[in-house]
Amino acid sequence: MAFTKRIAGGKDRFKWEEVKVDKDRENYLGHSLMAPVGRWQKGKDLQWYAKGGHGKDKPPLDMELAAVKQQEEEAMAIALYVGDKETFCGQTGHEIVNQTRNC
Repeated sequence: MAFTKRIAGGKDRFKWEEVKVDKDRENYLGHSLMAPVGRWQKGKDLQWYAKGGHGKDKPPLDMELAAVKQQEEEAMAIALYVGDKETFCGQTGHEIVNQTRNC
């Protein structure tokens, strides 16, 4: 008796090229990336979002968030008149807000 090596479920016989022409291709998970059909997909990088290196010029997100939080704390301190008394002496809230906007 001869045994042939088979993989359970027929994984060894599966081909994405066959999915392209299958009438039920929408039922296959990943069909839009692995078996693209149509003119708009030709020559396009369909997995552009999964590749790294697109944001190397941007500062790290945690540094940006820390800067925004610092600015918000300063704005809240100004709005609530909390902080150094010398900073707020003789100025109204509108003057302080306008001063910070011009910085």
